[in-house]
Amino acid sequence: MLNSWFKTLSVYPHGFWSPLFEIVILTVIIYGIIYFMRGTRGAGILKGLLIFYGGFLITILAIAQVAQLENIMWLIENLLAIAIVAVIVVFQPEIRRGLIRIGETPVWNFFNDSHTTILSEVVKSVVSMSKKSIGAIIVIERETKLGGYIEGGIKLDAAVGSELLCTIFYPKTPLHDGAVIIRKGRIVAANCLLPFTENIELCRGMGARHRAGIGMSEEADAVVVIVSEETGNISVAIKGEVIHKLDAAKLQEILRKECALEIEGDLIEETE
Repeated sequence: MLNSWFKTLSVYPHGFWSPLFEIVILTVIIYGIIYFMRGTRGAGILKGLLIFYGGFLITILAIAQVAQLENIMWLIENLLAIAIVAVIVVFQPEIRRGLIRIGETPVWNFFNDSHTTILSEVVKSVVSMSKKSIGAIIVIERETKLGGYIEGGIKLDAAVGSELLCTIFYPKTPLHDGAVIIRKGRIVAANCLLPFTENIELCRGMGARHRAGIGMSEEADAVVVIVSEETGNISVAIKGEVIHKLDAAKLQEILRKECALEIEGDLIEETE
C-alpha cells in the first residue's frame, strides 16, 4: 500500500511537492519577520501594512482581474513593487537589528572570539580585585550542571564584564558575600551558597571562600577562581585541589588549559 502511494506521488512530483515547499518557505519567512519585529515600533506599522495590502489592495486586484480592468491591475502591480522598496526604507532599523540578532545566534559562535572575551574579563576583574583585597569567588561551570546552586542564588543572566564582576563583589553590596556562577558565557547567578569541603587538612588556615571553592570543585568539575579578602592572593580550585598565589600570567594559563579556550593578547600589561 505504501509503495503504491509513493509511486502515485512520484508521478506528480511538481504538483504535490512544489506547493508544500512554497508553504514551508513562506511560513519560515513570515515567522522570521514577526520574530524580529516583535516588541519594536515597526510592529504597529507592519500590522497596518498587512491590513492595507492584504485586505484593501488585494481585494481590488481580484475585482480588477475578474472585470478585466487592465489599467487598475497595472497600477496595483507596480504599487506592490514600489511598496517593497518602501518597506526596506521604513523598516531599516528593524532589519539592521534582525541581522545583528542573526549574527549573535549560537551557530556563529564558532567564528567569533566571545569565549576569549569572557575569560579576559574574568582575569581583568580578578586581578583588579586582588590589588584592592576585595574578596571574590567565581565559578565557571563545565560539564556538571550547577542548577541547584544557581536556584539558591540571585539570578542575573548578564554578560560577563570586569566592571560588573567588580561591582558585585564590592564590599557592603548585597551580593558580595556569595559566589558568582558563569554558564555558557553568561553570569547566570550571584550570591550563591557553595558547599564547604570536609577536607580539614587541605583547608587548614584558609578562609570561608577557599573552603567553599574547594568544596564546589569536589562536588562538580567546575573551575573556581578565588580572591582572598585578607591577603588579596588569587587561587584556583579544580577537582578538590587548590593552586595558591597566582599572578595574571599563571591565571591566564590555567583558565586557558582548563576551560579549553584561548585568551588572545597579553593581559599582564593591562592589569598591572
